[in-house]
Amino acid sequence: MADGEKRKMSLNFSKVLNNLSKHKLAISLLILLGIFYLSFSVRLATVEQPHLLAADPHYWYRFTEYIAEDNIPEYDPLRLHPDYVTPDITFFPLTAAYSYKLAHFFTGIEFYRFLFWFPAFIAALSVFPAFWIGKELYSNKAGLFAAFFIGLTPSFLSRSMAGFFDTDCMIILLSVLTVALFLSAYNRIDINNFKKKSPIILSILTGISLAALSLTWSGGFAYIPWLFIGLFFLHYLYRLVIAKGNNFKEKLKHSWLFFRNYLLVYIVLFGIFICFTYPLQGFGPLNSIVGVTTFFQTAKAEGGIFPNVWVSISEEMEASLTDIIVRIGAPIFFFGFFGISTLLILFLRNLFSYNKFEGSLLTGLAGFLILFISVPSMLSANLFPILIFSFSLSGMLLGLVIKNKKFYTETFLFMFIWIAPTLYGSFWAVRFTQMLAIPMAICAGIAFGVLFDSGIKMIKKYK
Repeated sequence: MADGEKRKMSLNFSKVLNNLSKHKLAISLLILLGIFYLSFSVRLATVEQPHLLAADPHYWYRFTEYIAEDNIPEYDPLRLHPDYVTPDITFFPLTAAYSYKLAHFFTGIEFYRFLFWFPAFIAALSVFPAFWIGKELYSNKAGLFAAFFIGLTPSFLSRSMAGFFDTDCMIILLSVLTVALFLSAYNRIDINNFKKKSPIILSILTGISLAALSLTWSGGFAYIPWLFIGLFFLHYLYRLVIAKGNNFKEKLKHSWLFFRNYLLVYIVLFGIFICFTYPLQGFGPLNSIVGVTTFFQTAKAEGGIFPNVWVSISEEMEASLTDIIVRIGAPIFFFGFFGISTLLILFLRNLFSYNKFEGSLLTGLAGFLILFISVPSMLSANLFPILIFSFSLSGMLLGLVIKNKKFYTETFLFMFIWIAPTLYGSFWAVRFTQMLAIPMAICAGIAFGVLFDSGIKMIKKYK
């Protein structure tokens, strides 16, 4: 074969990558729609089942039917006999009922069949705000991987199949949507422009989304505001550390603009939240936010003549590390640790000088800390802690070779705040693994985004 023919047949990877980068928005949208289709299709595996998949879906079916038929009774005759209670008309059955009316108008679908499609569709929608979160925290590619993992994580998938007509699908969707809106507002704050509109508008939308979540999952939603509050204080503490000044008073002075403009987002967010929840629930949601700080100390407390039945319910039982990994999915769990490890080293590089600490004391100290934490659990002869250690160390090493990557300090701070309490809650009660699955999926998406970027750089380097 002639040299000229070889040159014609050779593939110029750099040119291909440059062409793809010009259309990255359209390509990302197409891939995201594919992920949505895949997530929705997988959940439709049970759409032809004759009956709803569990007991709780029948409970919500009854209340949704009341609304759809415009026949809400004064009390529910099938609940808490003989004292009866008013029907539990919350955001979830309201949304389902009016969605049914819309779907029935266009398709003529029967009410009971609609209840099979609804949770699968709502759960699949979660891939869009999951992409948004990954994009805000790291990159478009991280967002696509995060959307893929959120859409197919086992703990979420098992409770949002077609026919599992329960609040889980709506809770996950509103949780990731609320976080996505909040991060968008937080990242768009300009400390030099107090009147910038986009953070205020996004803060209003965050407050509305958080209110919808509280009206869907009364009490359980309350951990999310603490994620926002924790980010503010840790980020402000970080800004104090790096602020100019020889003493604490001077540092406070130089960090005032940061404090003022970021605080405005929180005032707007919680103000809107109260406006939407107070007319319906009074100060109940605020009490839940305050009370969640003592939830783990009091929820299983024993008292009175009867034992606390929560202790004996399977989903309230304490979980082992193996239980948590199985429910989340081993790949998502391990790559989630990989991602948080990479964010840790990027955070440390951002805090300190990269050139000064590259391959020296900082690297050794970080590796020693992970080793120190991992060794006690590895002595239990359990394979999982060893793998966690391996992936964490790999994430750190990979973080050391990533150069010239724009990194926001709040990315690591927020993911750490998100993972730490949900991981603790998962050990406390296995039901909370579903909440842990969200940040672990986001971190796994970031890990794959990092690996993808590294692979592209290698292709460009070696053509």
